[in-house]
Amino acid sequence: MAPSYAVPLTFSVPRLEDYDISPSTGFLPSTPPLECLPDSYYEPWETLISMFHNLLLAGRLREYVKKLPILKTDRLKTPEEYRRAFLVLSFIAHGYVWGKYEKVSDRLPDNIAIPWVEVSKYLDVAPIINHAAVVTWNWSLLFPDEPFKLNNLATLITFSNTLDESWFYLVTTAIEGFGGRALTSIMAAIQATYDGNNEILINELRNISSTIFDINKTLQKMFKKCDPYVFYWKVRPYLSGWENEDRLPQGLIYEGVDGNDENGNPIYRRYIGGSAGQSALIQALDIALSVKHYPTGIKPNTSSSCHRYTSCPNGCPQPHHNGHTEPQQPYLHRIRQNIPGPHRRFLEDLAKIADIRNYIISNTNYDSSVNTSSDESEDICLLRETDESSDLIKAYNECLNQMKEFRKTHLNIVNFYIIKQARRGGDPHFNEKEVTPPVDKDLGGNCEITTVNETTKTTIGNNEIITTTTKSIEIIKGTGGTNLMPFLEQMRDETLAQKIQ
Repeated sequence: MAPSYAVPLTFSVPRLEDYDISPSTGFLPSTPPLECLPDSYYEPWETLISMFHNLLLAGRLREYVKKLPILKTDRLKTPEEYRRAFLVLSFIAHGYVWGKYEKVSDRLPDNIAIPWVEVSKYLDVAPIINHAAVVTWNWSLLFPDEPFKLNNLATLITFSNTLDESWFYLVTTAIEGFGGRALTSIMAAIQATYDGNNEILINELRNISSTIFDINKTLQKMFKKCDPYVFYWKVRPYLSGWENEDRLPQGLIYEGVDGNDENGNPIYRRYIGGSAGQSALIQALDIALSVKHYPTGIKPNTSSSCHRYTSCPNGCPQPHHNGHTEPQQPYLHRIRQNIPGPHRRFLEDLAKIADIRNYIISNTNYDSSVNTSSDESEDICLLRETDESSDLIKAYNECLNQMKEFRKTHLNIVNFYIIKQARRGGDPHFNEKEVTPPVDKDLGGNCEITTVNETTKTTIGNNEIITTTTKSIEIIKGTGGTNLMPFLEQMRDETLAQKIQ
């Protein structure tokens, strides 16, 4: 069926540079981030960061922060300076709120809150620590004359002052470094679908799958130099936000920013904390490959159907809508508030033009009359007897296979670094012969045991017997507030569900 609107005869994909994306480094800045704000006016912030670990250790960070002046942000001149300010203020703020050896604070003083909110507005991102801060704006090159590689990276700021925390961030920074290669291929592949150039599409899909393979290979290096104990107990607590967070049930008060409500009560803000799900690169790969994620526990009713393509004068099928303009998983949509504005807009625009999967299906003799059950999640296609059709499907499916392997590695990391640590119920470094202390709720992870009552009804003759059983369900939350394992396992399964058979 033809669309109700005209399809342009020519189409060109948007330029990556228009979204503050580098064709070489992707979502990473093309040059290393600033290591210090150049204007001496901001010396109070930089001095604090230089003392950050010592102040945390001494339990005196809040004491020092309260003495800071309220600095204006109008002397920040470039995007690079705003990013540096956001990084510095994010670490100060989270150090203040979660304060090691201090009780959690539900108030952030105005001398941090006001400039943090102003800098966040400029960057078009929520005032909360995020993936961009700790990963994309938090690195330097050990040797500037050597290329960007994992063994040539260093972090600028950490919470724990450990090599483990630095490695945790840098592995992810190295992964983001593949962004230029991946995004360039994604845009070329999309252009090929509009041009009807299957040869280019096959080559670019192979480049994408090769890039995802390298991303996964890099992620597997996490185990080498980041100890699960250090990450879970010394780093992860500081990455938490103040939404769905038991330690801050109401959220956080940004003093000097919002004032009070009509009843005179302070206004609380709630934001999701830092999470790997905020990687614009991984979201872009999902969008390009038409991988759709749904609320945890929800499986879409997918019948065998195929989006139809119109034809341009030269007979090449032209995609007109991919049905993927918004993510179906509310969490993945909401965390985009933690992705810098230009990158977020790129994801939104990418979803409007990316339709690689349906284009490939349109290049096969798709049989819509094939009877499939309602729970079947794969399209059934009767292929044209051509090598090109086979190569298209093989190249696309290999991208999904590599994404599946990436998610398997991620699940393995979550299991070792979060699940197993949370289940220990206390600091594992204590002697087991001694009484194991309770989990420090101010520094521990979000591990809950929830009691659920299940009621069953049995009818025997005219009598109805109601039985109630009680069971415990373990819920281990991510820093974004999700129930980790079911969430990630479903994402893995949804990736494979898009394979073309």
